[in-house]
Amino acid sequence: MNNFIITTDTTSDLPAAYVAQHQLGMLSLTYTINDTTYSWEHPLPVKEFYDYMRQGSLPTTSQANPEEAAAVFEKIINEQNADILHIAFSSGLSGSYNSARLAAEELSEKYPDRKIIVIDSLCASLGEGLLDLLRVVNTIFDFLHKK
Repeated sequence: MNNFIITTDTTSDLPAAYVAQHQLGMLSLTYTINDTTYSWEHPLPVKEFYDYMRQGSLPTTSQANPEEAAAVFEKIINEQNADILHIAFSSGLSGSYNSARLAAEELSEKYPDRKIIVIDSLCASLGEGLLDLLRVVNTIFDFLHKK
């Protein structure tokens, strides 16, 4: 049985402590407000975010591109020698699912002994996070037995 890591993206709204405790991989979708771009690794404090919005600033968001997804996946493959099960933000709301899918295809050619499975959550926000938790049980069996 291969070791595998579950990854998701920041739209899952999972708390950082939960992500760390369960060793989840995280693909950061960035957001920009007042000409500054923030990410999972470098977030804007929540109070400041809402203060900016109350002052009339509007945030914009950006999907992850295939290169960013590949970097997250490849780091896991190389550092943890693990397969990957990625649960992505809804394809109906973002291109991030497709970016992760393209990255998985590319890396599957480079690492043919590794499995990288990308699931379209068809959910957003905490719904995606809850789906990450609930779907894992049903997906693990298929993941471990897929050839």
